[in-house]
Amino acid sequence: MNNIVSINSDFDALHRPSLLIDLLGIPFPLPQGTNMAFAGIYYLVGFFALIGLFTRPSLIVFGLLTIYICDVYVSRGFFNHELSLTTQVMLILGLVPGSTSLSVDRFIKWIRQKREMPLFNFLVDNPVPVWGLNLIFILLACTYIAAGLSKVRYGGIEWLDGKTLTYYLDGSASPFTQPNDKPMYIGPPEVAEDKKWKDGFGIYSYSFGNRQKSEFRRNLAMSIASSETLMMGIATSTVIFELCGFFLLAAGWPRILYLFGAIAMHSTIGVLMNLPFYSYQALCLVLIDWKWLYYRLRLDARFKMITWLPKRKLDVEV
Repeated sequence: MNNIVSINSDFDALHRPSLLIDLLGIPFPLPQGTNMAFAGIYYLVGFFALIGLFTRPSLIVFGLLTIYICDVYVSRGFFNHELSLTTQVMLILGLVPGSTSLSVDRFIKWIRQKREMPLFNFLVDNPVPVWGLNLIFILLACTYIAAGLSKVRYGGIEWLDGKTLTYYLDGSASPFTQPNDKPMYIGPPEVAEDKKWKDGFGIYSYSFGNRQKSEFRRNLAMSIASSETLMMGIATSTVIFELCGFFLLAAGWPRILYLFGAIAMHSTIGVLMNLPFYSYQALCLVLIDWKWLYYRLRLDARFKMITWLPKRKLDVEV
């Protein structure tokens, strides 16, 4: 948290802070040093959102403050892809029906109503409109589709040749392989030299680096990266998978398989590059309709069992 709220004002020359930073900077200024008031409020509101106390306002305020933190990072050239999605989900949860289930707020309401029904039923047995869940699926679909479009937009068709992924995997941008290997930092030329950092660069954009410290996993990544054909296939399939994010808008197997595929993709990146995107994996995991999946697999198993039974002649009495 200290890294978030301890900001050197000299870095403001690198990027123009957004309107959100300017407005939230009024009650929560971020001078040199740690803003303990902001940190205390942030952790307190986050705790309330976690346990469900003042659930909706806590989720909304926590989401806005987290976006504020992300915006501060972005104004310095650091782009946190994980928080950009999870904060939007928090804001949605603060508005849609059903967000107060399994919360302290609902428990207090159950006590005030003189416990007329069992606690568990009161907490979870509350049918809510499905549009809130669909809104989260739309957001997740837009996130993955935007990721695929971004690769094609900025990398062009050449992104599919696999050389970009090879650069990530083979350790070319890893600080743990060779001392001189590091991600590429690109800074705006108009920034004064004395305002730059990261080896003389004020970060405008940068490349991902392989952050995997495990020697075995680094060697595994380098082995995969050594095959041009394999890397081209991985790059192409990654873009196709992300552009197919609209499968999340379809119920049933298309959505289920896409969510499992997303978890597998992030898990693989986590193993090879130590960039697991745990918040994405957790979101995909909870969005899987496990009840539907259980009954569907159970039904399919019963159907196959019936079709596999040997056919027998029936004795008919005349």
